[in-house]
Amino acid sequence: MSYPFPDARLLIFAKAPVAGQCKSRLAAGIGDQAAAEVQEELIQHCLSEVCTRPLCPTELWCAPDCEHPLFQSLAAEFSLALFQQQGRELGQRMFHALSQQQVQAQATIIIGTDCPVLCRDDIESALLALNQNNDVVLGPAEDGGYVLIGLKQAEHRLFKDIDWGTADVYAQTVQACKSLGYRWHALKTLWDIDLEEDWHRYNRLKSISYE
Repeated sequence: MSYPFPDARLLIFAKAPVAGQCKSRLAAGIGDQAAAEVQEELIQHCLSEVCTRPLCPTELWCAPDCEHPLFQSLAAEFSLALFQQQGRELGQRMFHALSQQQVQAQATIIIGTDCPVLCRDDIESALLALNQNNDVVLGPAEDGGYVLIGLKQAEHRLFKDIDWGTADVYAQTVQACKSLGYRWHALKTLWDIDLEEDWHRYNRLKSISYE
């Protein structure tokens, strides 16, 4: 396959849609089974958006492992390689995945599947930013986290001492970039689905798009 950015890599982080094991904050509002169904929809939506016309070689990084039937079917549908996430917390898992790409990729981007408004154009903007002499690109989230991070090389200090799951993640990562002397670029701010009100927001957006 011919890619617009053949020397880059897109890594998609996804947790298996198993009731009681995913989207815990959302499940508190809508129940475990409904939250698992939301998780499955979000994974499918994300891959349809960024893998139908892929910009670069893309990998699906799975948790807790790669065996869930959804992961297997999506790997076949989009010709994706599957990898198991490694590490106790998110920063360790992301750094591990990034470190696997240092030899073969000139730029690597990680996204999750929780941001339904993240689109192919956002991935392209991130790749272009990395091509324009930026060391890091970040996609800030409204809740203080980020929905995308891209780097030219893995750097563990960008993932150390970050309060994952809090409103301080983006600011702490920006401070880490400054401390390292990195040139960084911010994309537009987007929103992701963590709580019941986020899910209702997405449903309103879908209803508008269908009109």
